[in-house]
Amino acid sequence: MVLLRPLLTVTAFLGASAQAQSVVGTPFGFASGTTGGGSATPAAPKDTAELKQWLSDATPRVILIDKEFNYIGTEDTCTDCECCIPESNTCGDAGQNAIKTKGSTWCGSYPATKCTYDNAGIEGMEVASDKTILGVGDAGVIRGKGLRLVNGVSNIIIQNIHITELNPQYIWGGDAITLDGTDKIWIDHIKVSLVGRQMIAAGYESSGSVTISNSEFDGQTKWSSSCDGHHYWTVLGYGKGDQITFANNYLHHTSGRSPKLEFASHWHAYNNLWENNSGHAFDVGEGVNALIEGNVFSNVKTPMNPENKPGSTFAVSAQDASSCTSALGRPCAANELTSSGELSGNDQAVLSSWPKGEGDSKVMTTDKVPSYVKANAGVGKLGAGGASSSASVPAATSSAAPSSSVTPSSSAHARRHHARRQHY
Repeated sequence: MVLLRPLLTVTAFLGASAQAQSVVGTPFGFASGTTGGGSATPAAPKDTAELKQWLSDATPRVILIDKEFNYIGTEDTCTDCECCIPESNTCGDAGQNAIKTKGSTWCGSYPATKCTYDNAGIEGMEVASDKTILGVGDAGVIRGKGLRLVNGVSNIIIQNIHITELNPQYIWGGDAITLDGTDKIWIDHIKVSLVGRQMIAAGYESSGSVTISNSEFDGQTKWSSSCDGHHYWTVLGYGKGDQITFANNYLHHTSGRSPKLEFASHWHAYNNLWENNSGHAFDVGEGVNALIEGNVFSNVKTPMNPENKPGSTFAVSAQDASSCTSALGRPCAANELTSSGELSGNDQAVLSSWPKGEGDSKVMTTDKVPSYVKANAGVGKLGAGGASSSASVPAATSSAAPSSSVTPSSSAHARRHHARRQHY
């Protein structure tokens, strides 16, 4: 009996450790079939240098993020460097000034200023093909540097990690995850907070087939481009030919670009929870095909930005839900808005041109969404009902499409940033 408690403790630890070393759930949506590092033996890098090396080498890997990897200070600090004060910053230290990055004309005629920032955050670490990046428990944190998936990489899984503190004081301070010329990417159960620029940046080259699921985009910040403690730069979809499933995510305390979509692409956004957005959520530009269903918007000032010329958007209402049956083999789920503005977009032509490769989408009705998303989205929640695969979501509808193999106004703020942007 004396040995029983230690034995049980060790057994429990080994069980939890073993469970943490494999991906939970199955890629679904457009990222179906993604295997990442596959059967490679899971291993944890010893330090930031080894993590950076493993991410970029040509070896298929399952990389365990079992602690905080802090890159702040690893590439020196830029002291008293060139920056500018954009028109959006009407609140001084509570706003965001902008870094004048090399070769960029974004600052234009804005007043010049000096700023000090960490070099590591400006550009993410390159990730090669056939990688799984897997957080262990709730310990997996990458601080001060993002991830960069570019130049034709494919077959990558990122699950259960928190990316944070990329020069959040400054526009152009760093993007958490960049996709630019990729395919078969599954981003699941991540959290992003305190970044200078985009939490997810896709484009201009095609991101290919991507699923972003069960993730938390936390916009709470002391340095707000909208001067209200909400992060403006959230999710950007500029990839030409992108096919992206965006499901079961929690976006809160943002003020814009949640997401901003442009160019010829297909986005299926379902069962997401938008909460406490002081500006706009969707900003859909020309060429985009967006199917928006079964989402909940709670205290969102402008669910759909009316300033942009909309692409083809079908934001499902209760009256339109049955319209999906002939095209998708199921009714769609209506969206729900509480203390929010209008969600416009009724272009049902989106359905007739929908790609066949997304597979079976199991979509909850909105009464289940808030509790489900808050229990499951983000890091350390792989066992909380565990819906990494769409098959495990408590579904109301499913489709099996035939397979073929003091704040400035939101609209004014959006216009200023759109007119002045350089690249993203």
